[in-house]
Amino acid sequence: MEINIIKGEKIVVELAGRLDTSAAPTLSEEIEDIVNEKNDVVFDCKELEYIASSGLRVFLQAQKALNAAGGTLKLINVQPTVQSVLDMTGFSIFLDLNQ
Repeated sequence: MEINIIKGEKIVVELAGRLDTSAAPTLSEEIEDIVNEKNDVVFDCKELEYIASSGLRVFLQAQKALNAAGGTLKLINVQPTVQSVLDMTGFSIFLDLNQ
C-alpha cells in the first residue's frame, strides 16, 4: 500500500493499493501523527483497490479521534469495490463519503 500525505488547509491522505492487515498498522500510525496536527482529514481513495476489516477499523478510530477533537473525516473518490464493502458493513451510513 502507498500512503501520500499532503498537508495544507486540510490534510489529504492519498491511498493506493490494498488496505489490509499488513498495511493497516502503518496507516494507523500515520493518522495518529496527523490527527494531532489538524482537525480536518480527507482520504482520497481513487487508487484504493481493496479494504479489509482492519482498514475499516483504522477509519473508525480516525473518525472517533477527529470527532473528539472537533474535526472531520471525509472519504472521496471511493471506488466501487471499496464502496460495496462500506455498504455491506454499514460504514457508508456514518462515514462522510463524497463521490
